[in-house]
Amino acid sequence: MLTLAVGDLVRQIQDGVPAALADEPDAVHQLRTSVRRLRNVLAAFRRYLDKDATAELRSRLKEWGDALGRARDLEVRTLQASTAADASGLDSAARSALVDPLRTAHEHAHADAARWTRSDRCRELTALLEAWAAEPRLSGRASQPAKKSARRAVRRQAERTLEAARELTDLESTHELRKAGRRLRHTCDAITLAPVGLLGRRTKRLGSAGHRLQSLLGDHRDALLLAEHVRAHAESSPEYDAVVAVCHDRALTALADLPAALGELEASAHWRR
Repeated sequence: MLTLAVGDLVRQIQDGVPAALADEPDAVHQLRTSVRRLRNVLAAFRRYLDKDATAELRSRLKEWGDALGRARDLEVRTLQASTAADASGLDSAARSALVDPLRTAHEHAHADAARWTRSDRCRELTALLEAWAAEPRLSGRASQPAKKSARRAVRRQAERTLEAARELTDLESTHELRKAGRRLRHTCDAITLAPVGLLGRRTKRLGSAGHRLQSLLGDHRDALLLAEHVRAHAESSPEYDAVVAVCHDRALTALADLPAALGELEASAHWRR
Protein backbone atom coordinates (compact mmCIF):
# COMPACT_ATOMS: atom_id res chain seq x y z
CA MET A 1 0.00 0.00 0.00
CA LEU A 2 2.69 2.51 1.01
CA THR A 3 4.85 1.69 -2.01
CA LEU A 4 1.91 2.33 -4.33
CA ALA A 5 0.84 5.52 -2.55
CA VAL A 6 4.31 7.04 -2.25
CA GLY A 7 5.27 6.04 -5.79
CA ASP A 8 2.16 7.66 -7.25
CA LEU A 9 2.66 10.88 -5.29
CA VAL A 10 6.29 11.09 -6.39
CA ARG A 11 5.14 10.66 -10.00
CA GLN A 12 2.62 13.51 -9.56
CA ILE A 13 5.38 15.75 -8.23
CA GLN A 14 7.70 14.95 -11.11
CA ASP A 15 4.93 15.44 -13.68
CA GLY A 16 4.06 18.85 -12.24
CA VAL A 17 7.53 20.40 -12.40
CA PRO A 18 7.67 21.55 -16.07
CA ALA A 19 4.35 23.43 -15.96
CA ALA A 20 5.24 25.04 -12.62
CA LEU A 21 8.58 26.23 -13.96
CA ALA A 22 6.75 27.76 -16.93
CA ASP A 23 4.28 29.42 -14.51
CA GLU A 24 1.30 27.99 -16.37
CA PRO A 25 -2.09 28.78 -14.80
CA ASP A 26 -2.55 26.95 -11.49
CA ALA A 27 0.62 24.90 -12.10
CA VAL A 28 2.51 26.15 -9.03
CA HIS A 29 -0.57 25.38 -6.94
CA GLN A 30 -0.78 21.84 -8.31
CA LEU A 31 2.90 21.15 -7.65
CA ARG A 32 2.72 22.62 -4.18
CA THR A 33 -0.35 20.49 -3.47
CA SER A 34 1.45 17.34 -4.64
CA VAL A 35 4.38 18.14 -2.36
CA ARG A 36 1.99 18.70 0.54
CA ARG A 37 0.12 15.49 -0.21
CA LEU A 38 3.30 13.47 0.10
CA ARG A 39 4.32 15.25 3.32
CA ASN A 40 0.90 14.57 4.82
CA VAL A 41 0.82 10.92 3.79
CA LEU A 42 4.28 10.43 5.29
CA ALA A 43 3.02 12.05 8.52
CA ALA A 44 -0.19 10.02 8.62
CA PHE A 45 1.68 6.73 8.19
CA ARG A 46 4.81 7.65 10.12
CA ARG A 47 4.42 4.77 12.56
CA TYR A 48 5.02 2.37 9.65
CA LEU A 49 8.05 4.26 8.31
CA ASP A 50 11.64 4.71 9.43
CA LYS A 51 11.53 7.70 11.79
CA ASP A 52 14.77 9.46 10.86
CA ALA A 53 14.51 8.88 7.10
CA THR A 54 10.92 10.14 7.10
CA ALA A 55 11.82 13.25 9.10
CA GLU A 56 14.61 14.05 6.62
CA LEU A 57 12.36 13.65 3.58
CA ARG A 58 9.52 15.69 5.11
CA SER A 59 11.96 18.47 6.04
CA ARG A 60 13.30 18.68 2.48
CA LEU A 61 9.80 18.63 1.03
CA LYS A 62 8.82 21.47 3.37
CA GLU A 63 11.73 23.55 2.12
CA TRP A 64 10.53 23.10 -1.46
CA GLY A 65 6.92 23.63 -0.51
CA ASP A 66 7.76 26.88 1.26
CA ALA A 67 9.45 28.23 -1.88
CA LEU A 68 6.45 27.25 -3.99
CA GLY A 69 4.07 28.57 -1.34
CA ARG A 70 5.43 32.10 -1.44
CA ALA A 71 4.80 32.22 -5.19
CA ARG A 72 1.36 30.62 -4.88
CA ASP A 73 0.23 32.87 -2.03
CA LEU A 74 1.14 35.98 -3.99
CA GLU A 75 -0.57 34.59 -7.09
CA VAL A 76 -3.77 34.12 -5.08
CA ARG A 77 -3.48 37.49 -3.37
CA THR A 78 -3.00 39.25 -6.71
CA LEU A 79 -6.11 37.60 -8.14
CA GLN A 80 -8.18 38.28 -5.04
CA ALA A 81 -7.03 41.88 -4.87
CA SER A 82 -8.10 42.34 -8.50
CA THR A 83 -11.57 40.90 -7.92
CA ALA A 84 -12.03 42.81 -4.63
CA ALA A 85 -10.97 46.05 -6.32
CA ASP A 86 -13.49 45.47 -9.10
CA ALA A 87 -16.25 44.54 -6.64
CA SER A 88 -15.65 47.69 -4.59
CA GLY A 89 -15.55 49.98 -7.63
CA LEU A 90 -11.98 51.27 -7.35
CA ASP A 91 -10.94 53.53 -10.22
CA SER A 92 -8.15 52.35 -12.52
CA ALA A 93 -5.39 54.34 -10.82
CA ALA A 94 -6.23 53.09 -7.33
CA ARG A 95 -6.69 49.55 -8.66
CA SER A 96 -3.27 49.60 -10.32
CA ALA A 97 -1.64 51.01 -7.20
CA LEU A 98 -3.01 48.07 -5.21
CA VAL A 99 -2.60 45.22 -7.71
CA ASP A 100 0.56 46.01 -9.69
CA PRO A 101 3.00 45.71 -6.74
CA LEU A 102 1.47 42.33 -5.88
CA ARG A 103 1.88 41.18 -9.47
CA THR A 104 5.53 42.21 -9.44
CA ALA A 105 6.11 40.50 -6.09
CA HIS A 106 4.53 37.33 -7.49
CA GLU A 107 6.88 37.39 -10.48
CA HIS A 108 9.88 37.68 -8.17
CA ALA A 109 8.59 34.91 -5.90
CA HIS A 110 8.03 32.63 -8.88
CA ALA A 111 11.57 33.30 -10.07
CA ASP A 112 12.84 32.32 -6.60
CA ALA A 113 10.75 29.13 -6.62
CA ALA A 114 11.99 28.23 -10.11
CA ARG A 115 15.58 28.86 -9.01
CA TRP A 116 15.10 26.53 -6.04
CA THR A 117 13.50 23.89 -8.26
CA ARG A 118 16.54 23.98 -10.59
CA SER A 119 19.04 23.98 -7.74
CA ASP A 120 21.42 21.25 -6.59
CA ARG A 121 19.33 21.03 -3.42
CA CYS A 122 16.27 20.08 -5.44
CA ARG A 123 18.26 17.62 -7.55
CA GLU A 124 19.29 15.90 -4.31
CA LEU A 125 15.65 15.84 -3.23
CA THR A 126 14.61 14.41 -6.60
CA ALA A 127 17.09 11.55 -6.18
CA LEU A 128 15.76 10.92 -2.68
CA LEU A 129 12.18 10.89 -3.96
CA GLU A 130 13.06 8.40 -6.67
CA ALA A 131 14.64 6.12 -4.07
CA TRP A 132 11.52 6.34 -1.89
CA ALA A 133 9.26 5.67 -4.87
CA ALA A 134 11.17 2.49 -5.60
CA GLU A 135 11.38 1.39 -1.97
CA PRO A 136 9.91 3.42 0.92
CA ARG A 137 11.91 3.32 4.14
CA LEU A 138 9.63 1.13 6.21
CA SER A 139 9.67 0.21 9.88
CA GLY A 140 8.94 -3.18 11.40
CA ARG A 141 5.28 -2.26 11.83
CA ALA A 142 4.81 -2.15 8.04
CA SER A 143 4.25 -5.90 8.03
CA GLN A 144 0.76 -5.33 9.45
CA PRO A 145 -2.31 -5.80 7.19
CA ALA A 146 -2.76 -2.81 4.89
CA LYS A 147 -6.49 -2.36 5.36
CA LYS A 148 -6.23 -2.38 9.14
CA SER A 149 -3.37 0.11 9.04
CA ALA A 150 -5.24 2.36 6.62
CA ARG A 151 -8.32 2.46 8.82
CA ARG A 152 -6.19 3.27 11.85
CA ALA A 153 -4.46 6.11 10.01
CA VAL A 154 -7.79 7.58 8.90
CA ARG A 155 -9.21 7.33 12.42
CA ARG A 156 -6.18 9.10 13.89
CA GLN A 157 -6.46 11.95 11.41
CA ALA A 158 -10.20 12.29 11.96
CA GLU A 159 -9.66 12.47 15.72
CA ARG A 160 -6.86 15.01 15.22
CA THR A 161 -9.19 17.19 13.15
CA LEU A 162 -12.04 16.95 15.65
CA GLU A 163 -9.65 17.87 18.45
CA ALA A 164 -8.48 20.92 16.47
CA ALA A 165 -12.14 21.91 16.03
CA ARG A 166 -12.65 21.82 19.80
CA GLU A 167 -9.66 24.18 20.23
CA LEU A 168 -11.08 26.79 17.83
CA THR A 169 -10.58 30.23 19.42
CA ASP A 170 -8.67 32.57 17.09
CA LEU A 171 -7.13 32.95 13.64
CA GLU A 172 -4.16 30.76 14.48
CA SER A 173 -6.39 27.94 15.73
CA THR A 174 -8.49 28.13 12.55
CA HIS A 175 -5.25 27.73 10.61
CA GLU A 176 -4.41 24.61 12.64
CA LEU A 177 -7.89 23.22 11.94
CA ARG A 178 -7.41 23.91 8.26
CA LYS A 179 -4.11 22.01 8.24
CA ALA A 180 -5.69 19.09 10.11
CA GLY A 181 -8.56 18.97 7.61
CA ARG A 182 -6.09 19.03 4.74
CA ARG A 183 -4.07 16.13 6.16
CA LEU A 184 -7.28 14.17 6.72
CA ARG A 185 -8.26 14.75 3.11
CA HIS A 186 -4.85 13.77 1.76
CA THR A 187 -4.77 10.63 3.90
CA CYS A 188 -8.21 9.54 2.68
CA ASP A 189 -7.35 10.32 -0.95
CA ALA A 190 -4.14 8.30 -0.81
CA ILE A 191 -5.92 5.11 0.22
CA THR A 192 -9.21 5.45 -1.68
CA LEU A 193 -8.03 6.66 -5.08
CA ALA A 194 -6.04 4.72 -7.69
CA PRO A 195 -3.56 3.10 -7.59
CA VAL A 196 -4.29 2.04 -3.98
CA GLY A 197 -8.12 2.00 -3.90
CA LEU A 198 -8.15 0.12 -0.60
CA LEU A 199 -11.03 1.77 1.30
CA GLY A 200 -14.31 2.97 -0.10
CA ARG A 201 -17.29 5.28 0.11
CA ARG A 202 -17.26 6.09 3.82
CA THR A 203 -13.58 7.03 3.81
CA LYS A 204 -14.15 9.16 0.70
CA ARG A 205 -16.95 10.97 2.54
CA LEU A 206 -14.61 11.68 5.44
CA GLY A 207 -12.00 13.01 3.02
CA SER A 208 -14.62 15.27 1.46
CA ALA A 209 -15.47 16.65 4.91
CA GLY A 210 -11.79 17.44 5.47
CA HIS A 211 -11.62 19.10 2.06
CA ARG A 212 -14.64 21.28 2.83
CA LEU A 213 -13.08 22.47 6.07
CA GLN A 214 -9.81 23.18 4.30
CA SER A 215 -11.55 25.20 1.58
CA LEU A 216 -13.75 27.27 3.90
CA LEU A 217 -10.97 28.12 6.31
CA GLY A 218 -8.62 28.83 3.43
CA ASP A 219 -11.10 31.32 1.99
CA HIS A 220 -11.50 32.88 5.43
CA ARG A 221 -7.76 33.22 6.02
CA ASP A 222 -7.04 34.53 2.52
CA ALA A 223 -9.74 37.20 2.87
CA LEU A 224 -8.44 38.41 6.23
CA LEU A 225 -4.83 38.46 5.06
CA LEU A 226 -5.84 40.46 1.99
CA ALA A 227 -7.72 42.95 4.18
CA GLU A 228 -4.60 43.30 6.33
CA HIS A 229 -2.49 43.88 3.21
CA VAL A 230 -4.90 46.50 1.87
CA ARG A 231 -4.93 48.36 5.18
CA ALA A 232 -1.13 48.40 5.24
CA HIS A 233 -1.01 49.55 1.62
CA ALA A 234 -3.70 52.19 1.94
CA GLU A 235 -2.34 54.02 4.98
CA SER A 236 -5.85 55.18 5.93
CA SER A 237 -6.79 56.26 2.37
CA PRO A 238 -10.62 56.16 2.46
CA GLU A 239 -10.91 54.95 -1.15
CA TYR A 240 -9.65 51.53 -0.04
CA ASP A 241 -12.15 51.11 2.80
CA ALA A 242 -14.61 49.49 0.41
CA VAL A 243 -11.99 46.87 -0.58
CA VAL A 244 -11.44 46.01 3.08
CA ALA A 245 -15.22 45.71 3.52
CA VAL A 246 -15.41 43.26 0.59
CA CYS A 247 -12.65 41.17 2.19
CA HIS A 248 -14.43 41.08 5.54
CA ASP A 249 -17.70 40.07 3.88
CA ARG A 250 -15.92 37.16 2.19
CA ALA A 251 -14.35 36.08 5.46
CA LEU A 252 -17.72 36.14 7.23
CA THR A 253 -19.36 34.20 4.40
CA ALA A 254 -16.78 31.45 4.78
CA LEU A 255 -17.27 31.29 8.55
CA ALA A 256 -21.05 31.15 8.17
CA ASP A 257 -20.70 27.74 6.52
CA LEU A 258 -18.27 26.41 9.15
CA PRO A 259 -20.84 24.90 11.57
CA ALA A 260 -22.37 22.82 8.77
CA ALA A 261 -18.91 21.67 7.67
CA LEU A 262 -18.03 20.65 11.23
CA GLY A 263 -21.33 18.81 11.49
CA GLU A 264 -20.50 16.93 8.30
CA LEU A 265 -17.12 15.97 9.73
CA GLU A 266 -18.66 14.80 13.01
CA ALA A 267 -21.26 12.70 11.18
CA SER A 268 -18.71 11.20 8.80
CA ALA A 269 -16.32 10.34 11.64
CA HIS A 270 -19.02 8.84 13.90
CA TRP A 271 -19.08 5.44 12.21
CA ARG A 272 -15.37 4.92 13.01
CA ARG A 273 -15.71 5.30 16.77
